[in-house]
Amino acid sequence: MFYEAFLAGFWSSLGSTIGKLTGAEYIVGDSYVIWAALLIVMVLVNTWGCRHYLRSLDAASDSVTPTVVSAATSYVLSGLIGVMFFDEGASVRWWIGATLIIIGLALVARPRNKQKFT
Repeated sequence: MFYEAFLAGFWSSLGSTIGKLTGAEYIVGDSYVIWAALLIVMVLVNTWGCRHYLRSLDAASDSVTPTVVSAATSYVLSGLIGVMFFDEGASVRWWIGATLIIIGLALVARPRNKQKFT
């Protein structure tokens, strides 16, 4: 279940990256063929990510854990891709915020101990 949810986040961030490339003048230029091909690939990649997400939901006992794993994976990978490939700036404050979001998501997804009160 965790593997499928991780793959869902991975494919989601890759789909976003391909979507960003459709607007990049240095990639597309004036070619509608390249633009359309990138859009088709983006839809296919996002569909593949949805497939993995649905499989993770099917394997899980609740919907929170796959959602958290997928969202955290997508968030971190999108940030790393932006920094490494698109020369986007990510300050220390951004990374601290990303870490806090992931910690919060992990707290939401953790298993709860049910205590019986008599």
